[in-house]
Amino acid sequence: MGHGLLCNPPGALNPPANTRPPPPPALRMTPLIIATLNTRGCRMALRRSQVLSYLREGRYSVVFLQETRTDPTAEDRWRLEWGDGVYFSHFATWQAGVATLFSPNLRPEVQGVNEAVPGHVLHLRVRMEGLVVNFVNIYAPQMSSRRPQFYQQVSDFLGTLDSHECLVLGGDFNTTLEERDRSGAELSPAAANILQGIVDHYSLVDVWRDHHPDDSSTFTFVRVEAHRSHHSRLDRIYLSCFHLSQAHSSAIRPAPYSDHHLVTVTVSLRAERPGPAYWHFNNSLLEDESFVMSFREFWLAWREQWRAFPSVR
Repeated sequence: MGHGLLCNPPGALNPPANTRPPPPPALRMTPLIIATLNTRGCRMALRRSQVLSYLREGRYSVVFLQETRTDPTAEDRWRLEWGDGVYFSHFATWQAGVATLFSPNLRPEVQGVNEAVPGHVLHLRVRMEGLVVNFVNIYAPQMSSRRPQFYQQVSDFLGTLDSHECLVLGGDFNTTLEERDRSGAELSPAAANILQGIVDHYSLVDVWRDHHPDDSSTFTFVRVEAHRSHHSRLDRIYLSCFHLSQAHSSAIRPAPYSDHHLVTVTVSLRAERPGPAYWHFNNSLLEDESFVMSFREFWLAWREQWRAFPSVR
């Protein structure tokens, strides 16, 4: 028995854009602009004001911030400058701290807040227009020796979430999964293997890479030392492959006051519940000529039935 991942039916026929039926009004949702940025510290009042001003100008809906270096005494000042939709995970060490911000124009029903890994992973479970979304903001440790244990903690935590609910995983991963996303060797292959396992198990897709499959020269972090530059694409936003078709665009752009770039994804999440992510198939049936012939005839006929349904899903 073999198994594989099926996000879209093989050979599925997409109807022409001008004839595709619109989704029912109840499933429509205003597009969200999700952003992630390593701030390199927002502890000081001036830096905090600069970062929040920059984010307000971008009109982002949901923002994941990392390396905020905040403490509980600053929470009131953040909410005074931004609004009530600010959630924190502080930590005592200097290179830590994450915060998730919701635009004042976005008022989701927050059903749960969890500091899964204090200072490094902040989870918010929210309901927006009938859809439950799990926003998971990640800041992986800078020390490569700490990252395998960290990603094992992330994997264990994600296993506690409802697999039928929408998952948005974003932040500074301090780990790359492809050679073209870094200038040198991956410093923690063990951590990369665990992260790849998370991506595969939860059917996650790196949205920017999916939208820019041939780009090998855009990065989110550049460091210059001893007349040599190191660059990598550490900052990413992942979506389930079932929601990938609802991601309209993605971008990477320089951000002031940080050595990281800002990553954005524009997505219209709808309250559609996908089917199971995994399927099983007996490979020996491929040797059965009568089965292959009957299945081919069935599939060719089935592909023409999309007009009978409100959605190709």
